[in-house]
Amino acid sequence: MDAAARRAGFSGEIAVARGGRIVFARGYGVADRTSGRPIALDTAFNLASMGKMFTGVAAAQLVQAGKLRFRDPIGKYLPQLPARLRSITVAELLDHTSGLGDFFSDPAFARLRPTLTTLAAYLPLVTRERLEFEPGARWSYSNSGFLLAGLVVEKASGERYEDYVARHIWKPTGMSHSGCYARSRLPTFAAVGYLADGSANTASLPPVGTSAGGCYSSARDLIAFAHALETGRLLSRSLTKVITTPKARAPAGGYGFGFGIRNGRPGDPPTIWHNGGAPGAAGELDINPRLGVVVVTLGNVGPPQVFPVVDATLNALRVP
Repeated sequence: MDAAARRAGFSGEIAVARGGRIVFARGYGVADRTSGRPIALDTAFNLASMGKMFTGVAAAQLVQAGKLRFRDPIGKYLPQLPARLRSITVAELLDHTSGLGDFFSDPAFARLRPTLTTLAAYLPLVTRERLEFEPGARWSYSNSGFLLAGLVVEKASGERYEDYVARHIWKPTGMSHSGCYARSRLPTFAAVGYLADGSANTASLPPVGTSAGGCYSSARDLIAFAHALETGRLLSRSLTKVITTPKARAPAGGYGFGFGIRNGRPGDPPTIWHNGGAPGAAGELDINPRLGVVVVTLGNVGPPQVFPVVDATLNALRVP
């Protein structure tokens, strides 16, 4: 792992837990190059798309509470959407089979970026998308779909997305270093992300995290999240199984509702996982219930500097 970190130019935190107890943790580099602040277990990193796991859990909690159904058309909650989008189901948003694409690729994204401080502010980017295929026909990763999933969570719960996940996921799990922080007002325990040229990534990202990604968490918090998920503290065990069971074929295996499911060699126990990558941010959470291992790798540099370290760590632990 040390060798992989040196070769890649990794800056971040690696932590491993068994049975909810941290058995290994190591920080590399610094959280803030200006102050020299070191990286630690409680350093919060931009999760990029790893945050989709929180959206999957939030939706399932609302299903458990009787406020939402996976098979519901999203027009039931978002009637302001164009007719061509209203028949997409909640499930199709959560398993990436909606046919929607990626609002980041819209030419207007850069112009609108300073105004994207709420989920509703993204709607002009999402509603003008053309569906790439009939909903449910196949799998295609979609940030736009998860943006709408967050709006469904807001409508069904009556709470802003970031307030809902803070109250129903982070607080009961003891995740005290997690939040959808404003880029301009990061807490002192958050890592600054760095681009390849050494500059901070603040101006290259949306102003605040969303249901599609970009919120912050620490290695310690994500281990607590994984343990709470595995032990049924966030959801009933039956619903936990629902969201972590493949619904569609996807790269490396399948995708459930906000979680990837990775298969190794025949006979290997599957790994529940999600990664994320953005300019100056990348990471991955890997949960293998049968091996009893949880691995968190978080970086405040780009994906090319982080994912080789993820691979080295998983290989060292023989996690599929």
